[in-house]
Amino acid sequence: MNLNIGALKISISKQSPAPEKTALTIAHGGAISPMTFNRYDDPQRNILYIRETVAAAMHARSEAIGRGRLHAFERKKGTHERTALAPEHPLEQMLQAPNPLLGGFDLLELISQWLDATGNALLLKVRNALGVPTELWLLPATSFVIERGANELPEFYRFQPANTRIAASDIIHIKRPDIRTSPFYGHALISDMIETAKTDSALRFYQQRFFDNDAMPRAVLRFPEGASLTQLQIDEIRTAWEAKYQSPANAGKLAILPDGGVLEAIGGGAKELDFAKSRSELRDTIREAFKVPKIVLGDTDAVNLANAETSYRVFMRDVVDYALGKIAAALTRELATEFSANIVIEHEPVVPESEEQLLGRLRELRSALTIDEQRALLKLPPLPHGNGKVFLIGNAELGSDWKPLGG
Repeated sequence: MNLNIGALKISISKQSPAPEKTALTIAHGGAISPMTFNRYDDPQRNILYIRETVAAAMHARSEAIGRGRLHAFERKKGTHERTALAPEHPLEQMLQAPNPLLGGFDLLELISQWLDATGNALLLKVRNALGVPTELWLLPATSFVIERGANELPEFYRFQPANTRIAASDIIHIKRPDIRTSPFYGHALISDMIETAKTDSALRFYQQRFFDNDAMPRAVLRFPEGASLTQLQIDEIRTAWEAKYQSPANAGKLAILPDGGVLEAIGGGAKELDFAKSRSELRDTIREAFKVPKIVLGDTDAVNLANAETSYRVFMRDVVDYALGKIAAALTRELATEFSANIVIEHEPVVPESEEQLLGRLRELRSALTIDEQRALLKLPPLPHGNGKVFLIGNAELGSDWKPLGG
């Protein structure tokens, strides 16, 4: 896989670093630099199993995370006060449109998918002539090593096999932490459920092959001893049999064998395999590993309005909101500080507010909001002729100057 970004050219091979090694050294510029890589993940293998249930769960997570929005704020020193940066600020523009090809929601979706598949999401900061970041590009996280400096912290990222070397200061590294790989690398979620993903795929392929030959799977056509058949005759019989009785469309047809021929099935018990139950159990295991509730994948079995809403709110709070907070913190630490030490990046709230919570909040704020402001919270238009620009305190109607109206 080749990636060209301006003058930068990165080539990613299909080979992974040798798993038995934990560190290596490489000579450059007359110095020996220690390098490390994650030996607990095989990104190429993981990506091969992004299909069917795994793909559905990954995309459900990434699409939910992609609905989030990131914004930049400037904090006032010594206080908790903050002010949103103007839309035309370079950092705010970069958050909404990281580069000419991706929008902010695309970037969030891809970050989520890279984290699930490889445990690492690498963003390249493209700078202008003044050295200020102007664009963000996602780099393939399938074959790279981290080169550490004299202080043992990441100094360069080296992409193999082209041996392209990028300064760590130009990389935003978002990781899915794990005790096996911290602090330099993340650990892929798929790596811990790869055997389940393999079984799910194997069962799907076996099921397909089984029903493709539903007439008689794995059979032998026997003839009495002494029967002489040439290889040409054997091939003709096999071809004719498969043409007549292979595939589900020919199941149940009456087969007439040549004189003396006996058909002997050697694949016993295949039809007794409960495909539906097996796939359902595997699907639940994969879904639970990704922390995706049934309702998000369109599964309504044993789902009602109460538990569907609860599970969705927990998913948005514990999975989506947490992921957005993690991404925002990484961008604050490694991108916002390029503009100012007082700038932070935060995400808009994504946890849906229930109707009961909204009405309760309205009751609390009723004395501080005009009628039109309360209607706006319910996504209703303002009242005509300015009738909604008043406060209601009990039975009294107050104007914007907090003086009673009508006398």
